Amino acid sequence: MTSVVEQVTSRPDCERRAKWLTVMVLAGTFLAVVAALDPTTVRPGWMAAFVALIGGSAVIAGASWRWGAAWSDRVVMAVVIVLDVLVLSSIVANQDRVSALLNLILLLPPTLFAAVCLPAPLPRWQEGFVVVGAAGVAATIAANSVQWLTLTGLPVIALVGAAETVLAQRRHLDGALASFAQLSMTDPLTGLLNRRGMLARLLGTTGTTNRYCAVLVLDIDHFKTINDLYGHAVGDDVLRAVGQGLLRATRSDDVAVRLGGEEFAVLALNTPAEARILAERLRVSAMQWMAPWSGTISVGGVVVELLNSDELTAELVNCLMEEADRYLYQAKHAGRNRVVLAEHASAVE
Repeated sequence: MTSVVEQVTSRPDCERRAKWLTVMVLAGTFLAVVAALDPTTVRPGWMAAFVALIGGSAVIAGASWRWGAAWSDRVVMAVVIVLDVLVLSSIVANQDRVSALLNLILLLPPTLFAAVCLPAPLPRWQEGFVVVGAAGVAATIAANSVQWLTLTGLPVIALVGAAETVLAQRRHLDGALASFAQLSMTDPLTGLLNRRGMLARLLGTTGTTNRYCAVLVLDIDHFKTINDLYGHAVGDDVLRAVGQGLLRATRSDDVAVRLGGEEFAVLALNTPAEARILAERLRVSAMQWMAPWSGTISVGGVVVELLNSDELTAELVNCLMEEADRYLYQAKHAGRNRVVLAEHASAVE
């Protein structure tokens, strides 16, 4: 199951990633074509292999544009490695390979692309390939070990340093986005989920074998009177007490929510009998949570039978919330501090 936080903090969408990849491959192909047209660039005997690489990269560019959005991370990584190979081949195939070492800078776009768009550990694989490739190319050029170390170390430090900087910033950004996403789904006063978090949590239960969904709406009785007598600061204490009480009194797979004001909700995959027991237990426990202020709650609820877990949609949850709210008002009109619970045969009714 993919949570909302994971969705918010995920890498760029596949279509945009495919377009970026296509542009990079086309740019590399264009530069390779320019190099091939210059008779002083490609070494004798290397032209056929170099042209084959150009043709292969052109095919990859077209495939990326057409099907790249459906490619897996590993396939995209393979294409990035092909780009690296094309750059390294342009150096080895150059008549003046020392000057061609400047082409190592062309490894920067695919390296940064991997750092931005691919999940761990693939960016590190890209860095490893760059290190090995640069070292191999430098070995064909360097006159001694010291020169080899210099020719290898300088571009590797620059490329890996740039990639690691991007990865560090990406981790920081992912953490910030995760925090914002969490805040957007949580009520800051009580620590309970809000409506958005409720839907994300409940709709993530696809594949469950439970046949029933119970929605309980709870409202603090005479909350305005509590505010008037004790002040809004104490009113906040009351709300926090109820919120923490709901967290303690519900199971880990139940969903406790603050809907707003003094209204709360509990959603559980319970049978009608279980839902009634839960509602009564919450009503009685609430008197303990709010004992210093002599507070009570009223509960309205509805239980629906699900034919399968796919029926548990946002629309159904919202409808059940509205219906449970109507039963809550029945509990209020009947004298408060009580439970009114209804049951439906199926979700399609």
